[in-house]
Amino acid sequence: MGRRTQIRAGGNLLDVTDEEFEIGREDWNEYKLLDGGVIRVKTTVQRIFRVLDEKGNPKVGEDGDPEIIVRHNTQVVAIDK
Repeated sequence: MGRRTQIRAGGNLLDVTDEEFEIGREDWNEYKLLDGGVIRVKTTVQRIFRVLDEKGNPKVGEDGDPEIIVRHNTQVVAIDK
């Protein structure tokens, strides 16, 4: 488990762990427009946080999935026809 800290998200101060991770793969998605142009999009993860409950345990939603916050950067490239 990562380093415990606090972050602001959605106007709330949350207890989280700042998770360490390795990049597995970062691919570009490509979308061909009907006019012949191309849009390429890639999301790059900067940080991953696991939200903690009031007891310091990983918080889960009603569906049982862990609550995770991902800070990322989205890169968009437009290529004219």
